Amino acid sequence: MFKRITIYGIAFGSLSAAMLLVQYFNGLYKTRSFVASLPVIFNLLIPAFGVYLFVKSLMSVKFDKPINMGKALFGSLVVSLLVALCNIAAFRHIYSNEPQIMKEYRGLQYASIEKYVKSDSSIPESDKAKAIKEKVDNFEDNFSVSSFGVNQIWMCLSTGMVVALLVFVRNHRM
Repeated sequence: MFKRITIYGIAFGSLSAAMLLVQYFNGLYKTRSFVASLPVIFNLLIPAFGVYLFVKSLMSVKFDKPINMGKALFGSLVVSLLVALCNIAAFRHIYSNEPQIMKEYRGLQYASIEKYVKSDSSIPESDKAKAIKEKVDNFEDNFSVSSFGVNQIWMCLSTGMVVALLVFVRNHRM
């Protein structure tokens, strides 16, 4: 079972990491369009599809004892964790080795923060500069490989758990 987990986790993790690399290396983070959102959508669908295929393959293999929901859920969570780790490794590569991309990304985020605060009528004019600085500092505190990693792990694990439970329950009802 662990061989199967490793194969599915690394295969779908590599595919998901490739989507992340496409997003950053092609500058898709610069615009807000449907094409720019495709890598993000695929990073949700790829782990789900990987877990779906993993659970289906577990159910098709004949073991000494029938596969139970605990084994399927545990295996799918480990597959999801491997997918998240591949994404974290890809983001770490971009974060550490591509300073131009990170500089552009930060600049876009700073401009977005400034635009949002200046258009917010609930903030008095005298406090807008302070609010911009506060939001930029908050962004810098939260923009790191570790915060990206936590988000990826939660996203992949929650997606994997939901898909595994749905597939397992659906297949045992039939």
